[in-house]
Amino acid sequence: MSGMWQNILMYFDPVAFSIGSFYIYWYALFFLLAWWCAYQTLLFFEKKEDNKKQMSREQLEEISWILLLGVFVGARLGYVFFYAPEYFFEHMSQIFLPYDFARSEWMSLRGMSFHGGMIGAVVATLYCARKYRVRALALGDRLVLVAPIASFFGRLGNFLNQELAGKVTNQPWGIYFPNETVLRHPVTLYSALIEGMLLFGWLIFWKKYLKREGSLTILYFISYGFVRFGLEFFRQPDFGVALFLHTFSRGQVLSIILIMSAFFLWFIRSKYASIEST
Repeated sequence: MSGMWQNILMYFDPVAFSIGSFYIYWYALFFLLAWWCAYQTLLFFEKKEDNKKQMSREQLEEISWILLLGVFVGARLGYVFFYAPEYFFEHMSQIFLPYDFARSEWMSLRGMSFHGGMIGAVVATLYCARKYRVRALALGDRLVLVAPIASFFGRLGNFLNQELAGKVTNQPWGIYFPNETVLRHPVTLYSALIEGMLLFGWLIFWKKYLKREGSLTILYFISYGFVRFGLEFFRQPDFGVALFLHTFSRGQVLSIILIMSAFFLWFIRSKYASIEST
């Protein structure tokens, strides 16, 4: 049984299906599945809100589409600037266009940054808050509740895409990646469990107690930052991306910045509240 598990990736093709020479990868399908499940969960939670605070289904639907666009653009640009700026500055057409003009063939848009996606989500949230005249932190508290759902399906998509390999291990739950003879940590499955399922339960638990606007948003940023920082120790560093101070990966550095940003948001919120009370 362990042998079957260790070779599980051999049973999957990263390409879910193709249309002529255009390939649809599992990650793309799971990206859309993550959006749909997050939207349905958002609708479910909204029904439990006080009538005065409820947003209409039409508003939530439009917000979900704007978020989808914001996350996609942010995740893609985040990968470009955080992980491969030199390459994309020389091949700028490949940032969003899945076509290689030099070889005259379709290609996949490989490379998405979760931290970049967060930035895109924040920008989309600020835009939606202004459009619908709601407090940005209040809207953020709604949306972060479903963010772990996106993480869960996104990491499953990474796993089926056979990407983001873990470090070499001798543990029996390690897996073989194609064309390799060493076991590696299935770090994308660790992430699906911890960034996704456990973090979702963590936020649901604290939702009952954290009533002040922005508290859930701050908690999510801090929690994700620490979780991602820890998971990076099991992940093989990205090829061609140097370690910071020869110790920390790019993902860990970005997670530290995320945690610091969350504490800065907490400080700004506290200072703003003290000014309002005077």
